[in-house]
Amino acid sequence: MRFRRLPVMRLLLAAAALALWWSLAGCARLPVYQPAIASTEEVGRGLLHEWLAASGRHERLQGVAKVRVQTAERTVNATQVLLVEKPDRLRAEALSPFGTPLLVMASDGAELGVFLPGDNLFYRGRATPENLGRFTRLPLHPADLVNILLARPPVIAHQRLATFLLPEGGWRVELTAGARGQQLVFDASRRLREVRYLQGGELQLQLAYGEPAPEAQGFPRRIDLDLPRQQIRASLVFEELATDRDLQPGIFTLAPPAGATIVRIDEVAAAGERPDGEGPSPAAPQGPLEGDH
Repeated sequence: MRFRRLPVMRLLLAAAALALWWSLAGCARLPVYQPAIASTEEVGRGLLHEWLAASGRHERLQGVAKVRVQTAERTVNATQVLLVEKPDRLRAEALSPFGTPLLVMASDGAELGVFLPGDNLFYRGRATPENLGRFTRLPLHPADLVNILLARPPVIAHQRLATFLLPEGGWRVELTAGARGQQLVFDASRRLREVRYLQGGELQLQLAYGEPAPEAQGFPRRIDLDLPRQQIRASLVFEELATDRDLQPGIFTLAPPAGATIVRIDEVAAAGERPDGEGPSPAAPQGPLEGDH
């Protein structure tokens, strides 16, 4: 059997390519996985104390934000005027492209009122996570939603605390209480960036806070929220933002305008109907923070 002779040029090119490959292989290295390094409990408690003290100074927030809520059924985008005040008072006005209100919602912590000007419908009911979730798709108690917007999400009553130094800088503080868990991620500047709530190791709620807004005493300009079990994602990006300004008295209560049709949310929900009367009422999403507010 005779072997074909390769042209000299092809042999030289093959040898050069092989040599180049070996030289690159000798220099290139795969990224090395760097796990978080256990730190001390004192570091974690210090991070929590600093964050709670700083975030606890603020009582009120108001702003204009682009809000996006994505569910398994649809995605809603809106511009909203938001006003919140501790411990559980909030008001939201969804605006049309022309700046007129499409929906006005307010809660004083006990009662929820929602007005749809276009239909002249006024909804009234208890300020429960179920009722709030029927209009926002976010099944949260008003106090929890207020704290999330004030960048002070609830901290679970925990039995154990563990702290880890992250390879990219910053720390992760893990709190556990039986099957319940919470993780708080702080960046290298000790700012809160992420919060995760878990039950039996399964993620229930994840929050992410963006870069701070200088004009609002360091409040994050962006907030992202993910409820994986309910297939709900939401984002909020402030275009205008201010903290601790005086608010108009009574801003967190709504009265039905003259001639408006009043719908009592709790009675309609108990009857298994939709608040708007169009077929059966969908089950309100189950909240992940019951008992934490």
